[in-house]
Amino acid sequence: MMRFLQQALLSLLLVPSLAGCSPEGRRGADAGVPPDGGETDGGAADGGPSGPSVPSPPAEVLRAGSGGFLLQGVVLTPTEVLDPGQVLVVGDTITCVAQDCSGEPAADTVTFIDTHGVISPGLIDAHNHVAYDFLPEWIPEPARLFGNRYEWAADPGYRAFVLPYGAHRSTGTHYCPAAKWGELRAIVHGTTTIQGESYEQGCVDRLARNADHHHGLGYDHMQTAIASVREFTDADAQGYVDNFLATTDPITRLAVHMAEGTMGDGVDLELDSFAGRDTRMNRHFGVSLMNAMDGSYRGTAILIHAVPLTEAQLMEVLATDSHVVWSPSSNIVLYGATAPIGRMLELGINVGLGPDWTPSGEDDMLAEMRFALAWGQAEGVTALTPERLWRMATTEGARVVGLEAFVGRLVPGLRADIAVFGRTGPDPFAAVVESDAADVRLLLVNGSGLYGDMGLEAVAAVNGECEVFDACGASMFLCVRNTPGSTSRADETYEDIRTQLFNILEGIGYPPEEQYGRGSELLPLVTCGG
Repeated sequence: MMRFLQQALLSLLLVPSLAGCSPEGRRGADAGVPPDGGETDGGAADGGPSGPSVPSPPAEVLRAGSGGFLLQGVVLTPTEVLDPGQVLVVGDTITCVAQDCSGEPAADTVTFIDTHGVISPGLIDAHNHVAYDFLPEWIPEPARLFGNRYEWAADPGYRAFVLPYGAHRSTGTHYCPAAKWGELRAIVHGTTTIQGESYEQGCVDRLARNADHHHGLGYDHMQTAIASVREFTDADAQGYVDNFLATTDPITRLAVHMAEGTMGDGVDLELDSFAGRDTRMNRHFGVSLMNAMDGSYRGTAILIHAVPLTEAQLMEVLATDSHVVWSPSSNIVLYGATAPIGRMLELGINVGLGPDWTPSGEDDMLAEMRFALAWGQAEGVTALTPERLWRMATTEGARVVGLEAFVGRLVPGLRADIAVFGRTGPDPFAAVVESDAADVRLLLVNGSGLYGDMGLEAVAAVNGECEVFDACGASMFLCVRNTPGSTSRADETYEDIRTQLFNILEGIGYPPEEQYGRGSELLPLVTCGG
């Protein structure tokens, strides 16, 4: 899909280096890549392997077993590429990652699959407003850029655009199908963990892991704040500090929208306020929410967007072990600028990746990675290689959301959140970036198959209630109904969720003032075409 007017504005007026990018999708700098996948130039920008990837042969089930999987293919570990390699999953846990795991316990009884693909940790979306991800892109009229997030949030056109969901966003009738649709979109594109579901409702205790709640990896360790950090009062700040220092279940991550935009409404002052340098009354002067003076807490901050940070502020982010989430597609579309990512990576700041949401960002993590790669090539940010983007979407993303002890790496002892991508080429990291929903050969969350090729359904699907899903002509299995998790709305199918969202947009079954007639705007899980 394409926000044509805004892309033209960006290309001609603000980012001329992107002017040659395809008008096929926002979605901006896909550099000729169709909306849901396609080819890039591989690793050439890094001086590494060059040339695009291509679909690999279908996976082969070498032995049907039980209790887990022995996956064979090109394995992306934190330190090396195993080609070929194997990953052994027993139950919900990775027990071996090596060139040969056949001698390990249970290796001869689990299901053995030669994937003929790239085996990766599941992607981690470090920031997304998941429940809005059934809405298409919002095009302001007239098409224009904004100085900051407070400007577009107050736009009457935007308010009308999100009204079908926004009017009831905290209620189960709207939040549950919307959030589940967003999680399904993530799953079919290789994502296993998402940050951005602040409402703690049992209906989302399934499908993708929710980094905010219901991740199944211990207690809920994260707090989130949507409002401006400049509005945090003395009492607010003290509450956060108390939670950081709690002797039982301390909060280890506080996710805030930080400096989203380029100018106006105090966005350039937000980091200083958050760090305790706001001299206004009742604004926790001297109390930093980035780190304590005595070192009793640090590394808790997740700074989402962080567009106009200065060199001094970047040094403070580094010194406090704070984390940043980069959302380039949404930033470019809304503001015509994005965070100083090259300098952040040069300094060693830990950065994760997140599309933000579908109204202004890419539809999924794979598309966001392609956008970031093309943007980096156009802007000369050579650090943004396919491998680095893969790390931002896996290992570094796990650190951002505070779950690095459990997910984000193919390492024995971690949970089996795994994405297998059915592409092959000289650069396996580029093969991941160039993948789309049809290339996600198998998606495991906690060792359970939720999505993948139809040829793997019989041996890999979590249960016998999965549905056939059309990923742009590729028949895939998609498991929605009665997947592991809460009993809340557990019996809903893919079609049940789609129907609920269509009815919300259309107004079927709702009072006259909610008869929007917009059912055709429901954004499908996969965007096809080129």
